[in-house]
Amino acid sequence: MTHWFSRKNEESAKIKDGFISAIIIGFIAARVTFVIRLWSEYQENMWQIFNLRDGGFIPYYGWMIGVLVLIVLSRGKRAFTRVYLSASFVTFCVVVPLHYTANYYSSDISIPEIPVRDSAGELINLQTFQGKPLVINYWATWCPPCRKEMPVMEAAQKQHSSVTFLFVNQGEDPMTAKRFFTSQDLEIKNVFYDPASQLSRASGAAGLPTTLFFDATGKLVDSHMGELSNASLAHYLQLLNKNDNPQKVNP
Repeated sequence: MTHWFSRKNEESAKIKDGFISAIIIGFIAARVTFVIRLWSEYQENMWQIFNLRDGGFIPYYGWMIGVLVLIVLSRGKRAFTRVYLSASFVTFCVVVPLHYTANYYSSDISIPEIPVRDSAGELINLQTFQGKPLVINYWATWCPPCRKEMPVMEAAQKQHSSVTFLFVNQGEDPMTAKRFFTSQDLEIKNVFYDPASQLSRASGAAGLPTTLFFDATGKLVDSHMGELSNASLAHYLQLLNKNDNPQKVNP
């Protein structure tokens, strides 16, 4: 009896280790495939490869490699196969509906109708910028990730003339933003102000910075909360260009 229990415990430990291995290897695979796809963006600063906060992952490859790991580990072990298949099925039944539900609700997000103010205090409706691919960034000077990603945004705004970048400051006055831009030697265009932080709340932003990517028709293509690196921003711009022109994807 003791031998039977120890054997069951040993099998349970091996199954658990298999799951952990699959998760770790799948996570690494999702990151590595993203880095390979956007290698040119990482060459200037190799340390950015380890900046996991930029959200640079390709989940499909992570799932695929993780499943392959489980298949290899369960070869010739019927009990392992049964557990892994059951767990994979349950995970699929939970994750897929959540993914499509999130996409369904995010698809309702449109370019905000709430007017903002320019540096002169004039009211501006952001929907007037519809007609070209549009990137709307919610930010504030007190937010460290916002400050850190701003040079990346500046470079992208200069490089991608076919995309309109709008920077909507949340809860601050123009002088505060101007002091920040001057201190960092930044030349940012299309800076607007939302003193009551209404837009970020209306868009469902959970924090700052939040960046929304709209196609030329005003449809939300994707969104990102947190700091954007050169690579992660390039990834979203590729999606934006692909959605706007399926026959041509800009590098």
